[in-house]
Amino acid sequence: MNLVSKNWEYLKIVTDIPKDYWSTKNEVVLEKENLKLRRFKNKSKSSNNAVLILPPQAGHSSNICDYAPDQSLVRLLLSYGLQVYATDWQSARLNQADLSIEDHINLTDDAVEKIREETGLDSITLIGQCQGGWQASVYTSLYQDKISKLVVAASPIDFYAERDFMNDYVDDYPMEFFEWLVKLGGGVMKGDFILKGFKSYDPYQHYIKKYQDLWKMILEDDKEGIERYKRFYNWYEYTQDLPGKFYLEVVEKIFKKNGMINPGTIVINNTSVDLSNITCPLFLLAGEKDNITPPRQCLEMANHVGTPKENIVQVTTKGGHIGTLTGSSALKKHWPKVVEFIENYSQTA
Repeated sequence: MNLVSKNWEYLKIVTDIPKDYWSTKNEVVLEKENLKLRRFKNKSKSSNNAVLILPPQAGHSSNICDYAPDQSLVRLLLSYGLQVYATDWQSARLNQADLSIEDHINLTDDAVEKIREETGLDSITLIGQCQGGWQASVYTSLYQDKISKLVVAASPIDFYAERDFMNDYVDDYPMEFFEWLVKLGGGVMKGDFILKGFKSYDPYQHYIKKYQDLWKMILEDDKEGIERYKRFYNWYEYTQDLPGKFYLEVVEKIFKKNGMINPGTIVINNTSVDLSNITCPLFLLAGEKDNITPPRQCLEMANHVGTPKENIVQVTTKGGHIGTLTGSSALKKHWPKVVEFIENYSQTA
């Protein structure tokens, strides 16, 4: 068998990697609606801090926070002795089409209460990645007493602080267009629609260059490169559907109305979301080359919270969106600073 045929056969088994693959041993300790709460086993617990990771709900699996054995935020946190949990949002079924932002915040509260019950802690740390960042911020503004520290990474908090293609996309189309997309999905927003939208932003990269790069790896017998391709392919191409009501509320309230910095736009359980209610230590992590969430969209949160300036840490990586969330460089250089913040930062730092 020649080199090309050998590697082509190897590539064809791309589907052998499970689509909902978590690289670290864990146990589902809570399951409700479209949420699974995963608890990760820590053999050398040395910290009294418990951390809940809220991964993005943007059409892909939550396992981005535990992407691979050598590229895992979960494993990094465990290596420092932290007690680690993650929300694993499931693809929405048609009977879950009416789940709202409020429902997701209430589910997050269920997860926090489960962690408090298991650990005996009064408050925990929240880490919100991308879309999970605004969810973590909403939650903390409502339940500050349950959150000791808040970490927001590559998240659209002030959506108009710095424009990118997402602003044009949201501004150029009326709500009727997004409602039509949900109707096409039978009441849910199809993850495949979201994926096609991201690909249309850079069609050359997604439809030409990545295959050129793959062909080069095949010719060079680059098994490690092909393995990385398979891993990313399975995460990126395997999509999840979002509840239609949740998706439409996000488009209207988080994006069009920039509701995270406009109190009264988002109301949860009859209470207005106001970031000034957040007073705990805050760590903001943004990516210099992030073309999904430009850095200012995240970093401007510092000007809207009640946390004293001296208790706010702002860090910008050299990477892009995914690189900031789970890239090897960010995990080695920047996320350990987050751990130091969790372990050592106090209200009076």
